[in-house]
Amino acid sequence: MTSRFILVASLALSINVAQADMFKPSKADQVKLGQQAALEIRKKEKILPATDARVIMLRRIAERVLKTVDDSKEPWKYSFDVVDSKEINAFALPGGPVFFFSGLLNKLKTEDEIAGILGHEIVHSRREHWAYAYGEQQKRDLLLTSILIFGRVGRTAGELLGLSSEVLLGLPFSRKHESEADREGFKMMVDAGFNPQGIIDVFEFLKKAASGPKPPEFISTHPDDGRRINSIKDMVATQNRTYKPMVKLPWDATTYKTARTLRWHW
Repeated sequence: MTSRFILVASLALSINVAQADMFKPSKADQVKLGQQAALEIRKKEKILPATDARVIMLRRIAERVLKTVDDSKEPWKYSFDVVDSKEINAFALPGGPVFFFSGLLNKLKTEDEIAGILGHEIVHSRREHWAYAYGEQQKRDLLLTSILIFGRVGRTAGELLGLSSEVLLGLPFSRKHESEADREGFKMMVDAGFNPQGIIDVFEFLKKAASGPKPPEFISTHPDDGRRINSIKDMVATQNRTYKPMVKLPWDATTYKTARTLRWHW
């Protein structure tokens, strides 16, 4: 039984690897899905109007950051909205839509912090991280199904296999994308003329604000906050240049209602 299980698993995995991109949605599909999801969010959530100072600021900084890359040949449809919510969060959808929560914006102190987060989120869309993650998940599901059907694995063994697949294949892949977004987002904000201390300040803030024990890095979908901070500091050191002073925002945490909920996906 053991040898048969290994043979079936190896066969399914070899087929899976050979068809590496067959499950990855196309760029056109990513744009379509992202636009549909953004529309649903705008219907269900309270979105701040375009006249709100925070929205104006966000879009102005986003335009500046986007000018550092050439996406003229890409189908991406970027948009930048603010959800009126106490959550401290920001995320990017496939194809370009980016959403900030007012709870996060209200807590930020400089334009450079906004630029750092924007660079990170834009990279998620530009590098098709959602699409690759989706494709990887579909491949893992196919592999698991093949083993369960052809290998006649019991229910308990199948559940354990699913867990190990998620930990060993899925989560490291996600950390890889987060690290790429940190690295390329850093370059975008620096090229746009912002001070990289801004993104360091954001991670320091999130590290302090997170409540409760955090899981060890090897079972986390995100790199350890301390590692991310040190990595960015290393990138700053290799730049061997000076940066303009950070620009303070025209609001602070006392201007709007205090954000209380911490939940972020970036």
